[in-house]
Amino acid sequence: MMTTMLRGAFGFLVLTLIYLFAVFLFHALSLPVPPALVGILILLLVLLVIKKVPLSITIAARPLLAHMGLFLLPPMISVLLFLDVFNQHAVVLLLAIVGSTLLSLVCAFFLSQKILKRVELRLKQVPDPDE
Repeated sequence: MMTTMLRGAFGFLVLTLIYLFAVFLFHALSLPVPPALVGILILLLVLLVIKKVPLSITIAARPLLAHMGLFLLPPMISVLLFLDVFNQHAVVLLLAIVGSTLLSLVCAFFLSQKILKRVELRLKQVPDPDE
């Protein structure tokens, strides 16, 4: 129990340090994207390099992901403050939402197809224990 808590605390520390490094990069390089997105990209690159998700990061991320809806409440509520802006640009916003959704679906489709083909190839390489 104690080791799980320590691993979770260490994972949370790692995630926080990645975010702080992303904030530093955001300000130092005047990046046009939010620091949170920069942090996610850094985390993705690190995980791709090490080719696994460390247990400490998994333990730290699990409660954050479980309560993701709470992180989305402030942006959703703040939309009410800018209703006039949304009404002025309704067509452009609708096109952006539909376009980005379709692009995400297409990317997810092709990525899942590629993953499924790899899984099928690996399953074919594994000898059948019944034979």
